[in-house]
Amino acid sequence: MARKKLGVMGGTFNPIHNGHIETAEFVKQYLKLEKVLLIPARESPFKQGEKFAPPRERFKMVELAIEGKTDFLASDMELRRRGVSYTYNTIKALQEVYGTDNDLFFLIGADSLQKLQGWHRIKDILSMCTFVAATRPGFGPQVDQVIESFGELGASKIIWVRTPEFAISSTDIRERIKQGISIHGLVAPQVEEYIKQRDLYRR
Repeated sequence: MARKKLGVMGGTFNPIHNGHIETAEFVKQYLKLEKVLLIPARESPFKQGEKFAPPRERFKMVELAIEGKTDFLASDMELRRRGVSYTYNTIKALQEVYGTDNDLFFLIGADSLQKLQGWHRIKDILSMCTFVAATRPGFGPQVDQVIESFGELGASKIIWVRTPEFAISSTDIRERIKQGISIHGLVAPQVEEYIKQRDLYRR
């Protein structure tokens, strides 16, 4: 039986935007992934102390962003765990849920990839899944340096995919909302409406 390829995209998704979805869609098609799981973090180890929309609000926005996309799934597994959301715990749990018939591909941006050496139990994570660095033009040398820093493990378990450039960030979206500037076209229409209804990010 052929092994299935499951994509995983984590992050605070504060809020989730079209760049997240379009990058995941591009990687899914490029690597022929069966499905992509989007997993909002309760608390990112690299963003401790920062202010976020409540976990359930962020999860709801992820659900809204992938409405109608049958090959995308939202998971609240990190929101149900207390404390900092470590990728090691998530990947370990996914292996238990999906068994050994699925190869896991963890989608990550080039910016985050450069912090990889500081991740909790990163070598154990690499032994359990393959990291997919979604890179913009010009980021190749930095990605190659990270891969080289992990030696043979990096060469076999980190790949990079040159994705289209999406000039969108959650930080910019939050700032636009504070300033009363439209975010139309940056997030899914249903996410935009939800942000308005719940009065998120205005303060």
